[in-house]
Amino acid sequence: MNALSRRAFLSGAAAAAALPLLPRINADETPKPQQKKDPPSERLALGFIGMGIMNRGHLGWFLGQKDVQVLAVCDVDTTRRDHARQTVENRYGQDRKSGNYRCCIGYKDFRDVLRRTDLDAVVIATPDHWHAIPVIEACKAKKDIYCEKPLTLTILEAKLLIEAVKKYERVLQTGSQQRSSSEFLKACEYVRNGRIGKIKTVNVNVGGPSKPCDLKEEPLEEGLYWDFWLGPAPKRPYNAVLSPRGVHGHFPNWRLYREYSGGMMTDWGAH
Repeated sequence: MNALSRRAFLSGAAAAAALPLLPRINADETPKPQQKKDPPSERLALGFIGMGIMNRGHLGWFLGQKDVQVLAVCDVDTTRRDHARQTVENRYGQDRKSGNYRCCIGYKDFRDVLRRTDLDAVVIATPDHWHAIPVIEACKAKKDIYCEKPLTLTILEAKLLIEAVKKYERVLQTGSQQRSSSEFLKACEYVRNGRIGKIKTVNVNVGGPSKPCDLKEEPLEEGLYWDFWLGPAPKRPYNAVLSPRGVHGHFPNWRLYREYSGGMMTDWGAH
């Protein structure tokens, strides 16, 4: 598989040219949803793309909302994908019995999620290098989007993304929680109103930038679609630091490497 270069994606036809170059999945590997488009209602149908620690947290919150129904989850890791799908199925078990819920389908290619006509929006929490393409394609598929920060890896990606959101008239929210959390808003209010006196010094620490990836090759276990994890990044051998297998409770260190992230500078700076 020839890795799709970021330079090729961002020049010329952008995302439209990018998708045919991505690794293909055989048709018999992808389950086909049986549900048809429901009449418009007040309940949003969601798909989740990337089922690491962030989206597991988002999934748990959305599963508690009565005006939302999760119908699709997507991850290149079989264990994470199956775990997310089973989490949804367990939550909606009683609804299935009453006929108010059909099923949640797991995918390893986000494009199959976007092809579904019964989804209103998608929640994207993939590594940073996999933000721009899914967001742009979601816009083209007429899906609204919540995408984790930092929204893009480069300025040019951001410009293309903004163009797509405007062109297809989509709703896009990015996950900079600390910019909207109540405690931060309250602190800003105190400072602006002079309630803590005159500010003389402000100290900021957001961490350093990323570096070129120099990780050694490790054996690739079955169940991880590694070529698709790389996607638009340069092709390289697998290393567990980049994509730890299975369901885990930490933030992987792909964010330390330039091919996939801007480092802690952008990871925390985006807040």
